[in-house]
Amino acid sequence: MVITLTGFMGCGKSSVGRILADRMGCRFADLDELIVERQGCRIADIFRERGEEVFRRIELETLREVLRSCEETGQDMVLALGGGALGLPEARREVLSGSRCVFLDTKLETIKKRLGGSDSSRPLFAKADELYHSRQEIYRQAPYAVKTDSLTPEEVAMQIESVLKD
Repeated sequence: MVITLTGFMGCGKSSVGRILADRMGCRFADLDELIVERQGCRIADIFRERGEEVFRRIELETLREVLRSCEETGQDMVLALGGGALGLPEARREVLSGSRCVFLDTKLETIKKRLGGSDSSRPLFAKADELYHSRQEIYRQAPYAVKTDSLTPEEVAMQIESVLKD
């Protein structure tokens, strides 16, 4: 089984994902980290030098490879998606059909507090307000959701386990 975590930047996908994978005794992967490792450069560099469209294609191919590998090996995994990973309809189809997708539902005010004033490692941070609102409909397509605002990462991981058991 693959559990994917989706939501806006700063909602806790990576920190919660690591905890959840540890609790479940399975592998954790962060899609953005896999891309950086495979491309040999930061995501911000890919955006600046090659553009968002190229980045999204790289992201889709990496996502497909991870899901295919888990399916072929039967390996369980928790996969933290990038905040915009579900923006491409093809990626959304892959995730919704090939994993149990959980939306980490976090208010924009909470995210801004978590990330501080600016984050140069996140190429789309400058457009946070606009992006946050435009992506909510996409995130809400996930069959599972956990509100994270008042919870610690450990509590979010426990909530995810509970939601997935129901």
